[in-house]
Amino acid sequence: METMLEIRLTANIGRGVFAKSAIPCGTLLVACEGWLAPSNALDDDWYAMQVGPDLWLCSSGDCLDECINHSCDPNAGFVTGEAVLYALRDIAAGDQIFWDYSTSLAEAGWSLECRCGSPRCRRVVRSWGELSVEERARLHPIALTFLRDPVYV
Repeated sequence: METMLEIRLTANIGRGVFAKSAIPCGTLLVACEGWLAPSNALDDDWYAMQVGPDLWLCSSGDCLDECINHSCDPNAGFVTGEAVLYALRDIAAGDQIFWDYSTSLAEAGWSLECRCGSPRCRRVVRSWGELSVEERARLHPIALTFLRDPVYV
């Protein structure tokens, strides 16, 4: 699976993950790996992705999932609800892989200026609860399981 992807420098946002060959829609791209930690145990040196209300999947190295950039119109998503990214559409060789960071984050007040440049660009990436009802409905099928819970919808 990961042999079809590679980390490369992008033109404007540092490192990114790119397809080395054509990838069909529905292909498993990356199974995010690491160790689990609660919010109060996070270290600034770790890459951390929220996977539960107070649970983070952490790593500290050049893992592929650390280098996948955000897009408001992603070509990868958590279709099973687990921390595994699948191709949401056919991806051509050389295309950069993107996922929507809002589909894994419930931390209130978190935001990031968006530079994805897609026609769907929201200009600011926000946590799940700060998205519009329409955006949450659109992204619901590719969000992590804990965000699909009615408490977050």
